[in-house]
Amino acid sequence: MFAVLSVDGTPMGLSDDVAESITLQFDTDSAPTHRCRACGEELAETPDGYESTSGDTACADFEPTADTDPDYGEGPHDPERIPLSWCNSAAVHTDESEDSVTVSISVGDPRGAFTFTIRRVPDDADGDLAGRLIMHTPYAGEPMPHAALTVLHEGTHVVGTYAPTRRLHSVPPAA
Repeated sequence: MFAVLSVDGTPMGLSDDVAESITLQFDTDSAPTHRCRACGEELAETPDGYESTSGDTACADFEPTADTDPDYGEGPHDPERIPLSWCNSAAVHTDESEDSVTVSISVGDPRGAFTFTIRRVPDDADGDLAGRLIMHTPYAGEPMPHAALTVLHEGTHVVGTYAPTRRLHSVPPAA
């Protein structure tokens, strides 16, 4: 099989042996998961709120809700999640013996991952699926899942523990 690895559209050299697996690892143990919207500092969550890596809980770029507020520059950090801070790893694995490609994405426990596999049923297999491609995906209720899945709608799941909230009163339509 001939394969070319590209990184951001640039072909990367491969040895004569074709790689069977390509993996991106993210440092989720020591990397911050939040930053301040106002000042941009990386933040750590503490029992008392968020603080910068230097231990500051006050944001120098804090903007009060009213221009007359005397606490300008003295308010708390405004945390936002850092993109991809939820991802431990992402990998693509090809397996010629199984005629398959598997994509793995780890979002929680780094010892596991959600896996999506497409494989071809051998041409000489009995039945209607011979020579066909089939896809295996994670599903809600599977034994030993990487993380809990709740069906949002067909083909889409919420990852992690989720209990939808229910409206107690209906909202009238807009006039």
